[in-house]
Amino acid sequence: MIKTDDVLLVMGSHRNNGNTAYFIKALSEQLTQAGVKHQTVDVNQLKIDHCLDCAYCKNNFAKCVFDDDMNDVYEALRTAKVVVFASPVYFNGVTSKLKTLVDRCQMIFLCDFGHKTPFVSSVDREEKHGYIVSFGGANAYEQQFIGNEITLDLVYRNLRMPLREHFKYSNTDRQHVSTSEQATEDIRRLATEIEKEVKHIER
Repeated sequence: MIKTDDVLLVMGSHRNNGNTAYFIKALSEQLTQAGVKHQTVDVNQLKIDHCLDCAYCKNNFAKCVFDDDMNDVYEALRTAKVVVFASPVYFNGVTSKLKTLVDRCQMIFLCDFGHKTPFVSSVDREEKHGYIVSFGGANAYEQQFIGNEITLDLVYRNLRMPLREHFKYSNTDRQHVSTSEQATEDIRRLATEIEKEVKHIER
């Protein structure tokens, strides 16, 4: 068993049995088989208040005015070396539940911008890897996934974590990813990449 809490998977769909949940579950199973310890965050299991832009975090380093489930998410993001955000496309952007989580990352942004001190435990970008997985129910069209990427890439920037790859799946209203050979191969490849990255980090 690889001893690490550095891998975080974020399931950002409102549906517990949809394409996003399937992908994250399958990836988690692959990582478990490879002996990679990891955490999975399901937005449906979180109680997170909406960011109020109240300036509390501007005046208090790495603190939010709310004491809720986001505290556990903050800690996971603070120490993570590998993060996978997965979300459907809702009106060309991430889901509302995931966006609530993203908006609460304003505290992380203000650590750098306001307090001039990184929130994350490591700023070594060579050791960090961010991934996005997006699902569009409609047929493929230009910039179908650009909203997800712009939003989540900003989170990765504040985590000092490069976005390594964005996996994109169109037409998922008609073809579930469980029947997609490309998705199956992508899950296998992503699990293998994460395993290699974790082993490299631990050396």
